[in-house]
Amino acid sequence: MKTVVETTEAAKASSIEPEFVDLEGLRRGFCIKRSLAYELLAEGLIKGVSLRRRNCVRGKRLFSVDSVRAYLNTQMEKGGSND
Repeated sequence: MKTVVETTEAAKASSIEPEFVDLEGLRRGFCIKRSLAYELLAEGLIKGVSLRRRNCVRGKRLFSVDSVRAYLNTQMEKGGSND
């Protein structure tokens, strides 16, 4: 049987917000799909990093949550226009 303290600590640990998310996290958290994510990344509007092992072609792309939030905030200030 879990105590109240253990349950509370587990709840706090699960509510930690990540600094980086993958494409699935970007879709779940911000409803931004793959094509838009890579377009924003290419335009320098959001930040990302690719993690790869040495001599590997494929890796894991992660996106900065702070940069995505900053981009969305600028869009809100502009009134949502893409100009």
